[in-house]
Amino acid sequence: MFIAVALVGVLIVIGLTFDGIGRIRAYQRAANIAAEAARAGGQAIDVADAIAGAPAAVDQAAATTAALAFVDNLDDPTIIGRTVSLGEDASGAESTQFLRVTVTISYDAVMLDFFGFADTYPVQAEATVELVTTTDANP
Repeated sequence: MFIAVALVGVLIVIGLTFDGIGRIRAYQRAANIAAEAARAGGQAIDVADAIAGAPAAVDQAAATTAALAFVDNLDDPTIIGRTVSLGEDASGAESTQFLRVTVTISYDAVMLDFFGFADTYPVQAEATVELVTTTDANP
């Protein structure tokens, strides 16, 4: 009897470890997707302002379209949510210098669903890109 109970406990610990590592990998994947989508969206700057000499700023409509297109082009059925918004500067105010992308994917548990735990878990990650203007001119 003791061995049967202990074996169930050991299997649950193995399941927690296996699916815990799987969720960490899913989080890393969501973070990578969010970072790449933010990079793609961050390339959509307001060209008129840039030509006029103003600091680089995100064209919010074009950046949103580019970031969402990047995520959608992955054609990944595990992606269950994605949002794009302007990020916040150091004072906490929304700024066109920053673009934030949030991606949610679902992780399908392999071991724990045998023991009555949930079959899928949402995993969410966020990435923010900051537009930085540089110049090669030396005074």
